[in-house]
Amino acid sequence: MSIYGDPNASAIGGFSHREAGVVPQPSARARRVDLELDEGARRLTLLERDHNTLQRACEDQATRLAQVEKRLDALMAERARERHDVPSNDHRSHHVIARDYDAFVEQRVQSLARAATRTLSDALAPSDAPAVPWLMSKLCAVLFGPHEPDTATILSALGGGRLDPLAPQASRARDTALDLRRRTQQTVLPCHWDFELLPGEPLDDEWQQAWPSCDATLPGQFVIAPAYIVAEQVYSLQRVYTGRSIPE
Repeated sequence: MSIYGDPNASAIGGFSHREAGVVPQPSARARRVDLELDEGARRLTLLERDHNTLQRACEDQATRLAQVEKRLDALMAERARERHDVPSNDHRSHHVIARDYDAFVEQRVQSLARAATRTLSDALAPSDAPAVPWLMSKLCAVLFGPHEPDTATILSALGGGRLDPLAPQASRARDTALDLRRRTQQTVLPCHWDFELLPGEPLDDEWQQAWPSCDATLPGQFVIAPAYIVAEQVYSLQRVYTGRSIPE
């Protein structure tokens, strides 16, 4: 009997792909997806490699830039030390010193002078000069003169041993003045406290100013507090007592 007439012929005489051990071939769409995935993976690998290369280059540039900036800062600092007209950290330091100096004169020195007037003999001050500005002048001459101040010299400028109760206040003034002087020595710019004054001459607005209680149109008579000069530039004006006659 022919198998073509038997309905079970496929089961008996025929074999399926799975029964024959044959693996079905992927479709064209599946192959295209696989190719696209492979291409994506390849491009991602290239992008990661390029990213790492750029990152290393960026780090190298940042290191080189930091080195250049450091060298530039050193060069600018060196030029600033050689040229006094170029702003530098030293200039800023002197501005702070000048500010602290102004406050010291206007507050501590004036306070000490006022305290001294309570026991000061009128004979110690010129007849034409108020006692407080005159004593401030004597104090500043000691505090910012050519020699470092000490408490005994400060008290002597105020009238001697009769003012011993002011010794603690005089000692604090000495310490502040010494600190200001030391800070100026820690900078490279030349600086000094300028007491120069020709009595009877008009004030020079560029580096002098009249004491607040004085008439700025009158000639200068004596220096109450010196000017603070840094590299030929005025950082703090000279305070001057003005009047019509020169105290003797």
